[in-house]
Amino acid sequence: MNKETSNSFSKRASSYDSQSYVQNDVNKRLLDRLKIIKHDKKNILEVGSGTGCLSQNLKLKYPKINLTSIDLSHEMLLIHKRKNPHAQCVTAHAENPPFKDETFDTILSSLTFHWCDIDDSVFQKYYNILKPSGLLLFTVAGPDTFKEFRKCPKEIYKKLRFNNFIDMHHYGDYLLNSNFKDPVVDNEQITLEFSTFEKLLKSLRLTGTNIISSNQNQFISKSEYKAIKTSLYNNATNTYELTYEIIYGYALKHSKTPDKTGKLVEIKEVKKD
Repeated sequence: MNKETSNSFSKRASSYDSQSYVQNDVNKRLLDRLKIIKHDKKNILEVGSGTGCLSQNLKLKYPKINLTSIDLSHEMLLIHKRKNPHAQCVTAHAENPPFKDETFDTILSSLTFHWCDIDDSVFQKYYNILKPSGLLLFTVAGPDTFKEFRKCPKEIYKKLRFNNFIDMHHYGDYLLNSNFKDPVVDNEQITLEFSTFEKLLKSLRLTGTNIISSNQNQFISKSEYKAIKTSLYNNATNTYELTYEIIYGYALKHSKTPDKTGKLVEIKEVKKD
């Protein structure tokens, strides 16, 4: 995650929870998936914990877990600590988790990795800090996120600023290339409906998403603003729509056991005498 993105979230830390409609819904869906996966849930790492909403729900559902939360925004983590003074919060880059190998049996991340400089090496780091048979479960935004803005005239669309959301198949490749076992990725779309265009923009702005470029040469005129507003309006529902494509990723670390030499080998290779 670059400094500009981190600063944007830090500035909106105090307003983030009030507008986190999609984020909270995706957190619930992530926990629903976690519930049906049978594995140890003792030592959990949450990556990109923000103000601690997912962490709170995790502790309510699994009160005996040892939960560590990391986020690059110190301001977000301060709010997290206010909610739970006993929370174990670490200010760190998601691209470089500061933990020893085989520390966690579960790693969760909700709507964070798409803000990062992501590649095989990042997922390899998470593979390393998972214990054998450990679980990585995450959500990210996909390329159809905010697709309504593509209805804008091309010359206006070019002035807007959007993150480069990558396709879910890339995440599957990252997991495979990082030696994860049986990775699964799928996606769905969530569409929010706002009664006014102003409320839609407010929701984006107060959760740290700024679609207007800071470049003075990319100034949006009143007529262009009106064109954007028209593009996002749905006549059938009489609302302004905003779509999020949510990608879910799931994978396990291989199970390992030491042989007589102390070398780690796959359990499937161990035969009974």
